[in-house]
Amino acid sequence: MNMITVFEYAELQSYNKSLQSSKRAYVTKETLEWLVSQYQSNAFSEDVENPVITDLKRNSFKLGSYIGYIQSPFNNERIHVLPKIDIGNNSSEKSYAILKKMLSVVYELNPKSISIADLDHHHDLPLHEWIIKQFLLSLQKLLHGGLRSDYQLVEDNQSYLRGRLLVSKQIRKAPGQDINFELEYDDFNFNGVENRLIKTTLNFVSEFTCNSDSILMAYDLSLLLEEIQPILNPVEMLGFWRENRLYESYGDIKKWIEIILLNIRPSFQHGSHKGISLLFSMPQLFEKYVAKCLHIDSPKKLHIQPSRTSLAEHTPLGKKTEKWFRLKPDLLITENRKNVCILDTKWKLIDERKNNSLKKYDINQSDLYQMFAYGHKYFDAEGQLILIYPKHSNFKAPLPCFYFSDRINLKVIPFDIEKGCLVGENCLT
Repeated sequence: MNMITVFEYAELQSYNKSLQSSKRAYVTKETLEWLVSQYQSNAFSEDVENPVITDLKRNSFKLGSYIGYIQSPFNNERIHVLPKIDIGNNSSEKSYAILKKMLSVVYELNPKSISIADLDHHHDLPLHEWIIKQFLLSLQKLLHGGLRSDYQLVEDNQSYLRGRLLVSKQIRKAPGQDINFELEYDDFNFNGVENRLIKTTLNFVSEFTCNSDSILMAYDLSLLLEEIQPILNPVEMLGFWRENRLYESYGDIKKWIEIILLNIRPSFQHGSHKGISLLFSMPQLFEKYVAKCLHIDSPKKLHIQPSRTSLAEHTPLGKKTEKWFRLKPDLLITENRKNVCILDTKWKLIDERKNNSLKKYDINQSDLYQMFAYGHKYFDAEGQLILIYPKHSNFKAPLPCFYFSDRINLKVIPFDIEKGCLVGENCLT
């Protein structure tokens, strides 16, 4: 089994086997072409803020800001992608533990069902295998307590009457075929949408996992779910999951199902399980993690990705005035319905040592333009702008303020991922 380990933003190429490192790796031409075929459609799209592949060339491309696992259908090649920003102080085991903590917080996993000891127990598993293991353990626990059965509306063709006769279908039958009845009736079974999503996810992980313990465990569990039918469009059916008291015991496993189905690329319903990937966008994961960790004192309120204003108004010829270029910051804090603070997260390594007008701490100028627009469109008189970057060895404390005007300034603050809090002064209380 060929496992390649690289960081996000690494280059994958198919022309030189000697170029092998965490930043550049060789893959076969078949694997490279398969990845391009899956992800080329969004590589140059302006609608995709964080494409999976970038800088596409004839025999190479660069990965975007994703971490996770890619399994090629060719040559048994597997690619394990790690975060580029060192969040574990040079310890890969600690980095894994922190990543798992981020997923646990973002997806609101029940702390009783996943302890710190459990996080450490499977530290040797790649991230995707750890996720699969947690799903299987949750399913095992659910089956121990028993699945919920329910009445399902079934259409059938039988030689005897049962339930309701479908008259319109019955009279359209050709002579000689009308000896059986077209029926509709309620059948008490285990094929509710929740159980079918569980079966669908189990089928996927059974083919996706390479861990011997998980393979055996998935096989044993599949025998117990043999009568349940999988779903062809599971992502769409997630919205039909019932949250009532009868399905309270399903709460833990739903989180793992969402983690698996919503992060499979390409989309689960569009491809074979052979040659598929389980990837997480680090910018999105970081943004959601920060939002979950922030504690705002009343009467202030935290709003996630508000879209309350636009950059400009425009009146096309012959049409009504429209608002164009929506401004949607990551986080907005209000107090008594007044906007008081805007926060934007950036999954990027900046350097507090580069404190000159040439290097500008490695902050993108476009990020400051974006914050400038937020400040002038969201604040009536005054307000606080905050850019949040992950804390690391070269960014440990807030930078000096940036002043857009006498009434609006910008703070650049590190976020301690391990502790789950902003570093330095607490400007949110």
